[in-house]
Amino acid sequence: KDYDSLQSMSPKTYTTGEAAAAVGITRATLQEWIKRGKFAAPKVQQLGNIKVRLWTASDVARLKAVKKEIYQEKRPKK
Repeated sequence: KDYDSLQSMSPKTYTTGEAAAAVGITRATLQEWIKRGKFAAPKVQQLGNIKVRLWTASDVARLKAVKKEIYQEKRPKK
């Protein structure tokens, strides 16, 4: 198998910033939620000399659901 066919078979991944942008929050907000235990982020992985979180589409979908819950908690009750 050649490299190109392997690339196209691998699922799309997102950086923390891309995952945050996809759900309409800032990277700083997402990092704060992770720090406070409001969201269980993907494990940190080593890529060469850097450490990154690689987010899948299902991680982003979970993040959208959590964002909805968090923002509903902040709304005043009528």
